Amino acid sequence: MNRRNVFFAVSLLLLIIFSLNSTAANAAPSELFGTSLIADIAEKVSPAVVAIESVQYVRARRRAGSGDPFLDQFFGHLFDDDFMGHNNVIPKRGNGSGVLISPDGHLLTNEHVIADADEIQVKLNNGKSFKATIIGKDTLTDLAVLKIEADNALPHIPIGDSSTMRVGEWVIAIGNPFGLGMTVTTGVISAINRDLSVDRNRSYKDLIQTDASINPGNSGGALINSRGELIGINTAIIPYGQGIGFAIPVNRAKRIVGDLMAYGKVKKAFLGVTVQRITPDLAKYFEIPEEGVLITDVAKDSSAEKARLAPGDVILEIDGKKIRNPSDFQEGIDDHRVGDKVSIKIFRKGKEGVAEVEFRENPAAKNPLGVAVSKITGELVRKYDLYVDEGCVITSVISGSAAERAGLRPGDVIHQANRTVTLDEKAFEAAMAQMAKEGRAVLRIIRGQTVNLLLVNAQ
Repeated sequence: MNRRNVFFAVSLLLLIIFSLNSTAANAAPSELFGTSLIADIAEKVSPAVVAIESVQYVRARRRAGSGDPFLDQFFGHLFDDDFMGHNNVIPKRGNGSGVLISPDGHLLTNEHVIADADEIQVKLNNGKSFKATIIGKDTLTDLAVLKIEADNALPHIPIGDSSTMRVGEWVIAIGNPFGLGMTVTTGVISAINRDLSVDRNRSYKDLIQTDASINPGNSGGALINSRGELIGINTAIIPYGQGIGFAIPVNRAKRIVGDLMAYGKVKKAFLGVTVQRITPDLAKYFEIPEEGVLITDVAKDSSAEKARLAPGDVILEIDGKKIRNPSDFQEGIDDHRVGDKVSIKIFRKGKEGVAEVEFRENPAAKNPLGVAVSKITGELVRKYDLYVDEGCVITSVISGSAAERAGLRPGDVIHQANRTVTLDEKAFEAAMAQMAKEGRAVLRIIRGQTVNLLLVNAQ
C-alpha cells in the first residue's frame, strides 16, 4: 500500500470515529456526561438515608450444675444462670438501612430489617442517633414504617414515579452495606415487573431489578433516579447472581405506607369474587372473550355482591387497566386501598357493561389466622361437599396469611380452636381473640372425612 493510500485510509478511519462519537454524544442522555452529577445527587439525598441497628435479646439458658449427679437431679435448677447472677441474655444485632420520607421523622425500611427487634436505633449521616418506634409493618410486602423524634425538621427524599422508569435508565443505590456506613453505588435498571421467591414464606411481585451493587445491610436503603427522586426501596439480592439486586417500586410502597401510617397494618382491598383463567375451550363453549377472568363465585355481603356481579361474568378491566389473566386481576386489586371507588368493565351475555364498586376490607384480615368463616348451613354443606353439619367452614383464605402457610383452604371446617368449640362465628371470634393473645392456636380441622390437629402461629 503506497503512502497516499495509507493517508486516505487513516483519514477515513478518523472520520468514522469522529462521526460515531458525535452521534453517540447527540443520542446519549445528558446525565452520562459530567462527572459531578452522581456526586451532586448523592450529596443532596444522602442525609435522608439512615443506618438502622436492630437488637433482639435472645435468652440463652445454661445449666451450670453442682458437679454432683444426685444433687443436680433434684436441685440442679438452683444452679441455673438465673440464680447464679450470670447474664444469660445475649443481644443479637442486625444492620440495615432506611429512608426518611417526612420532615417529622417518619422513615421507610424493610420489614425483615426490624423483624423481632426489641430495640431499634437509627443513625443519621451527621452522627446523631435516635431510638425508633415501629408505626406499622407488613411481612407480605416486606415494608415497615418507623418514627424517630428530633428537635428539628429532618431531611427527606422527594418521591418519584416508579411507573415511568424504563429498562436501561441510570439509578443510584444508597445504603449501609455490612454496617460500614453510607455507601453509594450506581447502575441501570436491568428489568421491571420481576417476581422473586426468597424462601417458602416470602415471595415478592413487581420488583425493580438493577445491577447497582446491593449488599447485606443495603436492605431498606434508597434507589434513586437521575433527578434525585426515590423510585424504589432496596430489598433483596441473589447471592449466587453477581450484580443482581431488587427494589420495591415506590408507587407500590406509597399505598402500603398510607395504610401503615393510618392503621398500623395493611388493609387489603377486597372485591369478594373467585376468578379463573379463561381457556380457549371455555371461551368457545360460553361464547366469551379469551382475555379477562371468569367469575366462578361471589362472596356473600361483599362489594361484588352489592355491585350485582355474578358467576359467569367476565372481568375485562379494573379502573381502565386491562385484565388478561388472574395475575393481572390480583394486581388490579392490590393497586387500590380500602374505600377506593372504581369502575369494573364486565362482559355478560354478549354485552359489555360497567359496575361501580367500593372496595372493602377482607373480613379474613380481622383475625390472626387470616380466614373468613361461616357457620355451616345446608347450602354450605352442598357447596363444599361437607360430611359434618357443625362448626365453622372456611370460605376464604388471605394470600400469605398464617392459614395459607399452614395449608388451610376454603371448605376446611374449624371445629375447635385452643379447646374452644367453634360452632358459630361468635365462638370463632372468641377463639381468635385468644389466639391473638397467645400467638398461636391448636386447631381441630375437618377436611372431608379426615380429622387433624394443627398447630398454627398467628400472622
